[in-house]
Amino acid sequence: MLSLVSLVLSFAILWPAAVDASSDGQIARTIIHDADWVSIATISTQKFIQGNAFVSLKSMCDGPVSNSTGIPYLYLTDRDVSVKDMDVNNNVTILVSWAQTNRCPANETFDPEDPRCAKVMLSGTVEKVEVKNSTDEHTFAQGALFERHPSMKYWPSSHNFFVAKIEPTQVLLLNQFGGIHNVDIEDYLHSRHTV
Repeated sequence: MLSLVSLVLSFAILWPAAVDASSDGQIARTIIHDADWVSIATISTQKFIQGNAFVSLKSMCDGPVSNSTGIPYLYLTDRDVSVKDMDVNNNVTILVSWAQTNRCPANETFDPEDPRCAKVMLSGTVEKVEVKNSTDEHTFAQGALFERHPSMKYWPSSHNFFVAKIEPTQVLLLNQFGGIHNVDIEDYLHSRHTV
């Protein structure tokens, strides 16, 4: 019994302190801004798995390095199987984790599934960012994507790539033991990312 108590006390001392819940929006924004890629889940339209969940990997940004918007921007093509899914049902969920960065506590080796290696599950609707009259948002988003992913500029024009965004409807944050936090959308959108 004593060894169990010692083990629990050791974990309590070594685990990082819980993050203040009032900073959930800022933490979620920072995780999204730090990400270069996301796992994106759609509802499949493929013949043999129609109606099932389907996941793919997409490069993304929420603005240039110097300007986080909280809105995930993607560079997509209609040739992509996930985009075919989005044409039928544009509701998606993305998963972003600090496992792809150096922000997980430096003195620990956390497994990506460990809650202390923070992650965001952002759900929303995918919408094309219109090119009409070279809108400010399109210019901004495409410029940010090309800054963060320079090779995109050279992807084949014959594939008709377009800029899309995810309008968030739910933001969930997991950054500590004890379960997921539902982050208020307004708090998320009005928070600033940390450097």
